[in-house]
Amino acid sequence: MINLQLAHSFKTSYRTAYPFPCIIIDNFLQEDTANQIAQEIQRFEHWGYDASEYSAKHQVNKFFSPWCEENLYDIQEGAPTAWKALNYLNSKEVTTFLENLTGIENVIPDNTFAGGGMHKINTGGRLAVHADYNIHPVTKLHRRINLLVYLNKDWDLTWGGNLELWEKDMSKNTHSIEPVFNRAVIFNITDDAFHGHPQPLQCPEEVSRYSLALYYFTNTRPEHEISEQHAALWQDHIHNTQNYTKF
Repeated sequence: MINLQLAHSFKTSYRTAYPFPCIIIDNFLQEDTANQIAQEIQRFEHWGYDASEYSAKHQVNKFFSPWCEENLYDIQEGAPTAWKALNYLNSKEVTTFLENLTGIENVIPDNTFAGGGMHKINTGGRLAVHADYNIHPVTKLHRRINLLVYLNKDWDLTWGGNLELWEKDMSKNTHSIEPVFNRAVIFNITDDAFHGHPQPLQCPEEVSRYSLALYYFTNTRPEHEISEQHAALWQDHIHNTQNYTKF
């Protein structure tokens, strides 16, 4: 269960975080729930991927579910604990937690999990640094918050796969966040909230990097954040200065 007091305790550090509002929370889910999800997601078989030319060189060996509306049933049947967790993380209890943490009012979950849900990245995979799509493709709501939960038990840190947060001007990488088991990362979404894991995974063939991804929306957003609807804003030319804090 989400602890609302946690939101009040962390709200100042979240809202003033650099390079954009964010927080890391370890042991985010109940341990037995996280363990069950980790077991289910490793056995899960119904993965899709983005086959578009626009994303091909930016999302390598990355798979996700659901990848269509019918695929929701596959999660319910093949990963029931994960399905319950995804729906709980879309509940009023969690959106209230996020409102208190972020200061963003009237947060709306996405029950279609567009681009979210369960993620899997295989060896050699990478996700280029980018800012996320800003407007939901169907509801046209404004995307405001990401919540990621990593599900990688016994993760060898030499395999990489760290989530990187970058300066708004893309001048340097400020955070390198290890995708360790039951770690949540929450951050605001704007056109300059650049993040990704651009370094290819070096894990064994039989190992993958798993996570849950939840995205939250509002009917509008501050005037200075409004822009034309766009897909992911990929950053192709980056120079990693190694000037970051590791978590």
